[in-house]
Formats: sequence, structure tokens, C-alpha cells
Amino acid sequence: MIPICTASAQPIQTHLPFLQNESASYAGNEVAGGLREEKLPTPAIAIGIPTARGAEFGDLFGGGSYQRYLGSGLAQRDDGAAFTGLGLGDARKTVGVEVRYAVYDLVDDPFSEGSLSLKVHRHVYRGLSMAAGIEDMVQYGGWDSKSAYVVASQTLSLRAGEEIFGREVLTGASATLGVGDGRFNTMEHLSNGTNGAGLFGGLSVQLLHNVSVMGMWYGQDLSIGLSAVVPGPVPITVTPAWVSVLGTHTFGDRVALSVGTSLRLP
Repeated sequence: MIPICTASAQPIQTHLPFLQNESASYAGNEVAGGLREEKLPTPAIAIGIPTARGAEFGDLFGGGSYQRYLGSGLAQRDDGAAFTGLGLGDARKTVGVEVRYAVYDLVDDPFSEGSLSLKVHRHVYRGLSMAAGIEDMVQYGGWDSKSAYVVASQTLSLRAGEEIFGREVLTGASATLGVGDGRFNTMEHLSNGTNGAGLFGGLSVQLLHNVSVMGMWYGQDLSIGLSAVVPGPVPITVTPAWVSVLGTHTFGDRVALSVGTSLRLP
């Protein structure tokens, strides 16, 4: 695996790592990232990109994810990740700090690589939050894909009280916009072996209290998916996605699935 920042001039595929970190991010950034006022877990507002929401003091979360590349000609078509994290601070009074530990490459060489990521986030005003973070800030096992970013997220209430078959619809929407390097590089930067900055972002619409649909741009291509909270004694957030829908990424499209849960201490 060739690090993005140090890759020399070779064919484009040698510059593009399998995105185990992205796989962990499908749920890892959002399992504990719902509105603080909510009594129950809420569905994710993003897939494969960080948002300005995050865990605060008393929030614990964890889960796992899997993705499969659909294109032929790849020696390794599957990968996965497991993650766990906690929150510190108060995003409304000062800042919230989310710390996430992830292990990568669960299919080929399980638990051989991992990292520690950090996000500092602040609730600004009426659903607007801002954050800055570093993914893979501390790494081991040869994994080298550090990515720094800044991001803003806005959550809006669209409609309340209307029901279909006894369920509320269009309860809210969220928009996220950020800039980062590393895995958020443009395809041009990746093909040249350089580490520049790229834009990422997306939109999410919460159709029911426990279901949302999303479209995201992760720096090189578009992803679409949905997220649902499965109720129970321990609610589970399930987030399936179709990644690289437009086919502009060299590795082609892939499917991903993540599951996670969170616990909010009193």
C-alpha cells in the first residue's frame, strides 16, 4: 500500500489505497453524532465523510463496517474496519472532543493496521455546527493515510406532525460542507501523487424519525445510501451505501455496509 503523500510517479492505481478509513467512517463519525436533545439514537446524516456533529462527554460508540469493490481486476476486492470511540467536553458551552480508534484490513490481514483519530466540534447556533479534525492522527502497522479537515453542518426541521400510515414524514434535513487533504484529495491530486486539498459534502433528508436518505461527494465521486435505526434494548444504526456511483474513481464503484451503536451515560 503506497501512502498518498509520498507516492512517486507511477500508474494511477498505485496512488490509490483501499479506503479502510472511509469504511470505518460510514458509521463511526455519526453513530454518536445526533442532536443532543434526542432521547433515542438518530440515523446518520452522512456516509463516508466527517460532519461537524460529534460525541460529547458521556457518549460512547462502536461498530464495524464492510465494503466490496464491484469492479473486476482488483487483487483485493473486500475490506472492513472496526471502530470504537468516546466523547469529551460540551459542544454547546465550550467544545466537544471526539476520539475514535479503528482497526483496518479485517479481511486480508485482520487487525494488522489501525489508527487513532480526533475531532474537535462546536455547536454554533440553531443547528449549525463546525468542526476540525485529523483522521489517522496516530497510526501503526504500516497504515499511512493521515487526513486533516474542517467542516460545517447545518440541520433543519422541515415538517412535523404529518403522518403516513401513522408515521411522521420529512422530519428534517442536514447539509454538510468541508475541505480536507489526504483521502479527500481530488482525483487529479491522487493521479499526480500529490497531497492537496479537496472539497467534500452532502445532503441528508430524514424521512422518518429513524430513517434518512443521503447523497455525498467524498472528494472524487458521489455516494448514495440510507441510514436506519433498528429499535431494541440496544438500538443499532445500520447504514448501507453505494459508493462511487458516477464511476470516476479508478477502482470503480463498491457497496458498503456499516453497523454501530452508541451509549449516552447520564
